[in-house]
Amino acid sequence: MSVEDQNKKLEHSLAELLDKVALNTVVNCAYSSKIDDASLLPPTTLLYVRFNEDMPQVHSLARFLWKQCVNYALSRKRRIEFQKTIQNAAPGDISATTEIVRVVRDVFVDFNKKYPSRASEVGEVLAYCVAVHHLQAAQVAAKMSLKTSTNMPIHGLDGIHATFDSGQLSIYFLESKLSQTANAGVREFAESVAGFSKNEKQYLREYELVGDLGNLDVLEGEVRKLALDHFDVIGKPEIQRRERYVGVICYSEKKHFSNVIPVSDGPTDIHEKHFSGIYGNEGRHHYDATLKHLKDHGANPNKCIVFFVAVPSVDKLREAFYSEMGISEISHAQKPEGKKK
Repeated sequence: MSVEDQNKKLEHSLAELLDKVALNTVVNCAYSSKIDDASLLPPTTLLYVRFNEDMPQVHSLARFLWKQCVNYALSRKRRIEFQKTIQNAAPGDISATTEIVRVVRDVFVDFNKKYPSRASEVGEVLAYCVAVHHLQAAQVAAKMSLKTSTNMPIHGLDGIHATFDSGQLSIYFLESKLSQTANAGVREFAESVAGFSKNEKQYLREYELVGDLGNLDVLEGEVRKLALDHFDVIGKPEIQRRERYVGVICYSEKKHFSNVIPVSDGPTDIHEKHFSGIYGNEGRHHYDATLKHLKDHGANPNKCIVFFVAVPSVDKLREAFYSEMGISEISHAQKPEGKKK
């Protein structure tokens, strides 16, 4: 098989692993440095929860994220097994869906009980959705599922995604942050990037997880070997890999959500457009803050991509997320704004 044919097969295989996430139905974009000035690095995007007339739809976002948990938390192999169970059931029998929900909920609850200081999974699911929708990058390791394993390093990344295009593998290391302010969130992201980039043991372990326990195990034959070779940084150092650190900072944007205009009989989207306009004007400010913190911590801005996601309150979003999960309260972790790592 020629190199060109190998590249095409690998590109096709990773594309098949890409989930469908209609994030734009609940989260909109107010600013993108790629559009405003593509020379700005790191690329910085300002996202926000969408409105229904004058009301930010926090509960709709929470409901959307909970639905995405099934694909986020379960490995591709486990998902395929559940699909087969449903397909083989008697006509009208969808009872297996209750087992799927139970398994996913238990993964989150077990993780919360074991590691209360890292209870920020709503941000991790959001980061998964951002990577799939905005980067078109397939999840290659179901990290939430792995985190409940005794073999999983608890200080690992929040997600690993990848794309293969024009003969080039791009790997995205995800870090999610929940914060009361954009500045605090991006500062924590910069700290995490700097720490991870200097920790060779953790760096190699993340690649090992993709090879040993990741979603590539659903591939078969030569394509599977080809994919595993591309993630074998020790055995195949000659293979070029583009690595990027992706920060998804979900924060409480109290100032601009408080800047409201009167309800009228005009266009119903006028309130969202009003918010998007004033929030989008913060694009260069958020970029400058991102660049400053990355440089201050010794991280390479050219290898980072940052998404800010504005909501009225991260506390309310997390509370709504657990409500959608069917859990009224997690007693230990009602303040997710502290450092996770």
